[in-house]
Amino acid sequence: MSSLEILPAEILPTIEIETERLILRSPRFADVPAMAALANDPAVALMTGRLPFPYGESDALDFVHFQAEARQAGKELAFAIECKTSGDFLGCVGLRFPKRDNAEIGYWLGQRHWGQGLATEAARALIDHGFSTLGIAAVTGECRVINEASRRVMEKCGLRYVNSGLRHAPARGGALPIDRFSLTRSDWASFKAWRPAIVRGMTPSSELMA
Repeated sequence: MSSLEILPAEILPTIEIETERLILRSPRFADVPAMAALANDPAVALMTGRLPFPYGESDALDFVHFQAEARQAGKELAFAIECKTSGDFLGCVGLRFPKRDNAEIGYWLGQRHWGQGLATEAARALIDHGFSTLGIAAVTGECRVINEASRRVMEKCGLRYVNSGLRHAPARGGALPIDRFSLTRSDWASFKAWRPAIVRGMTPSSELMA
């Protein structure tokens, strides 16, 4: 099968993805205590449309059960984000498939892990997997208009702003203003093929000013 063929809906295989600092893997029941501890944070919940608050171990357990079913049905492909050195659970990243050849990316991290580039590292790895292995045509993303950090993650992953609107968010009690972003396969292929130039023998600026 060509890597560009779209996989049948029922095939979303269990895999692991390794990056410089992270392991992306299927959520496990062993993640439940750490998942509940990190997600039960109003600062985390405020920036998402799906995470309920308060968030307890029963919510985390439901999530793990649901992801196993959603993966087999081809509806959603979620990963636990694990620190490669410590093995700690840090958060989640995933792709939802409203259409089989289009994926919507989402992610969250525990507040103590913010500001370290980890969400960008995880999202880039999953986007690469979506295009190179799952054969999708586009990746879309949404963030609350107040969520500047999530906006920066999507921009650093190559997603471009499309428009703004409202998104139904039952976990937040109603509709929320959001910004929408998108990345096509052709744009992804273009910047993945763009390798930085190597600069050698540069004349120091002090010499240029002499």
